Amino acid sequence: MNNPPALRVTAISKRFRQVSAVNQVYLDIAPGEIVALIGPSGCGKSTLLRCVTWLETPDEGFIEINGAPFGRQREGEMIRHQSRRQIDALRPRLGMVFQQFNLWPHLTVRENIITPQRVVLGRGGEQARARAEQQMAQFALSPVADRYPWQLSGGQKQRVAIARALVMDPAVMLFDEPTSALDPELVGEVQTLLRSLAQGGMAMLIVTHDIHFAVNVSTRLAFMCEGGIVEEGPVSQLVASPRDPRLRQFLALTSGSGRVNPSTQE
Repeated sequence: MNNPPALRVTAISKRFRQVSAVNQVYLDIAPGEIVALIGPSGCGKSTLLRCVTWLETPDEGFIEINGAPFGRQREGEMIRHQSRRQIDALRPRLGMVFQQFNLWPHLTVRENIITPQRVVLGRGGEQARARAEQQMAQFALSPVADRYPWQLSGGQKQRVAIARALVMDPAVMLFDEPTSALDPELVGEVQTLLRSLAQGGMAMLIVTHDIHFAVNVSTRLAFMCEGGIVEEGPVSQLVASPRDPRLRQFLALTSGSGRVNPSTQE
């Protein structure tokens, strides 16, 4: 029997009044897979990410995490909606790293990583601190453990946000524009970090406008346009021979020279 994907998105739709922001999106992500969601501004990428985490309630469709329903589920001919308490209890299975990191400014690095464990998961102080110390050591954050967010570089803030999500033991990591707040020289550092997480079996969905970053870090691309995923597949395939004319135009406009070459991944 095949194992379920780490994340399964089935027929997700979201409307704002009469405007369809997300329209019948299907997407599976396996453990260890990095899927980059690309597309023009306003196509629904960030809205889809918020629907996956149930920060926006989808009008239609279903989310599964490791085969378990999240938000709502079908029971025969009926659709059962989970309570807000159930949703909040399951949400840590989706580790979310926001575009501006959303670190608590009044807490130190160590406290930013300890606090959600205690508040959300109910971990004891010693266990939460041990997990925080372990994660900080992994991401080279131990030297800045007692600093506040305003004392950190962009790259350090990014690592803190990722460490804070990982200590919650998520099945999937979600990133909203992970390189937008970083200097160009730090982008390679983020690529290396995400690849190491994938090698450890973490599934990831990355919303990004940076086509070069998407091509170099992901195993699969999903191109979104007008609220739907219109083409997806392995990076080399979509870059070398995109079928949809909108994707061809997008790649030409965002790559500068009209060509994007994926780097060799380890």
